[in-house]
Formats: sequence, structure tokens, C-alpha cells
Amino acid sequence: MPAHTHRTLKLIAAFKLVKALGLIIVAVAAFNLVQSRHVVTFADWVTQLPFHQGHRFAVAMVDKLLGFGPRKFLAIGTVACIYASVFVVEGWGLWREKRWAEYLTVIVTASLIPFELWEIFDHFTWLKVAALALNVAIVWYLIHVLREK
Repeated sequence: MPAHTHRTLKLIAAFKLVKALGLIIVAVAAFNLVQSRHVVTFADWVTQLPFHQGHRFAVAMVDKLLGFGPRKFLAIGTVACIYASVFVVEGWGLWREKRWAEYLTVIVTASLIPFELWEIFDHFTWLKVAALALNVAIVWYLIHVLREK
């Protein structure tokens, strides 16, 4: 296998591990917000901010968070932990250049593409389009690598 393939697999592995870290942060935050006093403290802090452009989004998020109950935060934290675990397994396997990890990454990443498309059509942002393009490129590349072996 050419050296550039190894570098690309390592890059994809690093991307998966960074995504896992982000989800772990989300899970920790969600689990901390299970206690309503933390949500109220966070809401108080946001409402103390000067209301300038850009803070409307933060206030809207706080309003949404205040509507969540402990079960919702537990669900968010649990799902984030599950996805983080999958990304860690994918990242570790790809870093070690394991064939099973290539298959797993193709299956998991491709299975999420319909949800990404739905999300783009529901609430369009260029960031979502970029994420979709990156995931399609990863699937395409890994299929190419798998077919070469």
C-alpha cells in the first residue's frame, strides 16, 4: 500500500478521534445540566450578557435548554457517549490500519448521510454542507481503499 494511503487513513482516524472528543464534551455538559440548578445558573449568566448582535442565538438556546427536563439531558448525554464510543473504535482501528475499521467506518458514516441531508434541507447552513461533503469524501475514499486491497 502506498505511503499516502497510510497518511490519509491516519488523517481520517484523527478526525474521528476529534469528533469523539467533541461528543465527550457534549456528554459531560449534558450530564452536568441534568440538575436544574445548573441550567438556571447558566441561564442567569446568559441573561446578564449585554444584548448585542449575536446574543439572540444564546438567549434562544437558553430558552430551549430551560424547556428540557432531566430526562432529555440524560438522553443527549447517553447518545453522545454511544457515538463517541463508535468514533473512538473507528479512529483507533483506522489508526492501526485495520480492515474491519475501514468497513465499520464506511457503514457508520454512510448510514448517517441521509440524516445529514435531511438536516441540510430542514435548516440549511454551509457548515452542514461542508460536513456532508467531508463524510461523502471519507466514504468514497475508504471504498476506493477497500477495493484496492
